[in-house]
Amino acid sequence: MHQQAMPAKTEQGRAEIDSRERRLQAGLRSVLLLVDGRRTVAELQELGKRLNAPPDALQQLLSLELISGERAVAAANEPLAAERASRHGVLYALMTDAVRERLGVLGYLFQLKLERADNEGELEALLPELQAALAKRTSPQGAASTIQRIRTAADAAGAA
Repeated sequence: MHQQAMPAKTEQGRAEIDSRERRLQAGLRSVLLLVDGRRTVAELQELGKRLNAPPDALQQLLSLELISGERAVAAANEPLAAERASRHGVLYALMTDAVRERLGVLGYLFQLKLERADNEGELEALLPELQAALAKRTSPQGAASTIQRIRTAADAAGAA
């Protein structure tokens, strides 16, 4: 897989997160949880090292068809029109970005909660918890500002 490719979970990968049917090794499962279609292979490999995942974790996930390596950088940078237009899509995308940018590896468990949230109500219910986590890593004011930005963008998408 090219270092700038941005792998995404397949349907099988999303199902594995919920079911744990394949009983993946902890490091491999951790990397699967971090694959979001926005992180490059290089970023995922670096995070995988910190999580003690096998060096070939992405290749293993690809061979198990839990991720797809087809998403190129150009495609990843285009807006995901249908998903981003919905309030749920905007909430998910912005919350995921906040977790990735501000919480890093420490946001792993929170990212799992985001993956399991099936609707905008469940995502909305996670906003106070996200704000508390962000406040610990930054400042209460910065966390409140981030959450307000997420809500404003989601409301705008819901009104459109």
